[in-house]
Amino acid sequence: MKQNLNLKFNNSSVELEKFKKYIKTHECPIVNIDLSSLNIFEAAKFISLSSVYHYQKYPNGKLNYSVASNDIKSLVCNLFMNFELTKI
Repeated sequence: MKQNLNLKFNNSSVELEKFKKYIKTHECPIVNIDLSSLNIFEAAKFISLSSVYHYQKYPNGKLNYSVASNDIKSLVCNLFMNFELTKI
């Protein structure tokens, strides 16, 4: 089942906790997350940590992120290869 997750990013630490709760309480092997409001460092941080939490429950799952720029997409794709990122 594909799930869309809309988080308001005014504090990425708070949103990461919300994401962890969401993963624990929902059946969501495929999740779409919009990170277009985050800068390159916050987006990379959120992607790296959220992918670990999601992988623990869904090793064959997939996270799809929407990011604001090609720079973010390039950085993250070079670090992690199991993501589908789209530039908004």
